[in-house]
Amino acid sequence: MMKYFIYAIAAIHLGCSTSLGEETGFDRQLPAPDSIHIRGKMGEKSKKLKEFLKSGDFKQFYGCSNTVLSELNAMRRHGTMTREEACDMLWSLYLISGAPMYEAPDYDSVQPWPYENERDNDIAAKSRVISALSIMDTKQMSRNLGIHEQRLKHLHAAYAAAIIKRLKSLHLPDFGKKETALKDAIIRSHPANPDGNVIGSDVKDYEWTHKWNNLVTFSSRNSMYHSYVSKIMEKRFIPMLVKYFPDQAGEVVKYIRKAGYGDGEVLDLIDRTAGYNSKTAYLYQGKSGEEHRKKLQRKQSRE
Repeated sequence: MMKYFIYAIAAIHLGCSTSLGEETGFDRQLPAPDSIHIRGKMGEKSKKLKEFLKSGDFKQFYGCSNTVLSELNAMRRHGTMTREEACDMLWSLYLISGAPMYEAPDYDSVQPWPYENERDNDIAAKSRVISALSIMDTKQMSRNLGIHEQRLKHLHAAYAAAIIKRLKSLHLPDFGKKETALKDAIIRSHPANPDGNVIGSDVKDYEWTHKWNNLVTFSSRNSMYHSYVSKIMEKRFIPMLVKYFPDQAGEVVKYIRKAGYGDGEVLDLIDRTAGYNSKTAYLYQGKSGEEHRKKLQRKQSRE
């Protein structure tokens, strides 16, 4: 009887996250807020996000996500968050973190990309989640939610790592080498074989216009994946890990690996984000860390 009861509780506990994963391409590896025993249910904001997500309406989902993130940021700034609001916020961050991105523009298609007017809403929302996590007062938040602060820190780190890993996996570093040839192919396929800047100037050119626009949008988003990660997300993520896990190099490295970085990239990533200082010195300990630091010092002395 007790065994059955435990299984029943586990099934209820996993219900929300697994149903999302099966139906929408949601990141099923992402731990849900109830995995750390938060006492509270989804609120109005997270329920609305879940509805859009389950229906596959990603335009509405990411439009709503950015509105929700703005509202949550305002509540956080004013320090007026109740337990119910804090719980709703955490579920919202979970849903936005794990949601799939827009389907990539198909540059072989003569149909317009359906997200043309919202082309970076998904990327911006993911970035804003990491920014929100990095400045959140985990001590106050854990008190609001009635949980141990360390559990919340691990949950935040998992969400940020999952977002970065997804964007890194979508970025194609060598796409620029193919882009010129792809543009030339679209131009050559036009009956009048116009110059690239002529495509789309005539109403009859819609088929070529959509191919061209889809290719340009694909390229633009490919660049955004890299720039958002390198210019914004990494610079929030690493200092957040250092703050969350002081003198716990293993935990910091664990989440860096979860974000899709190889062992040989870890110290370079720390160099360009947090840098070597009294707060990060513990990350450079050991033979490899010492060698890396000496290499960095030699490089700096030559500059």
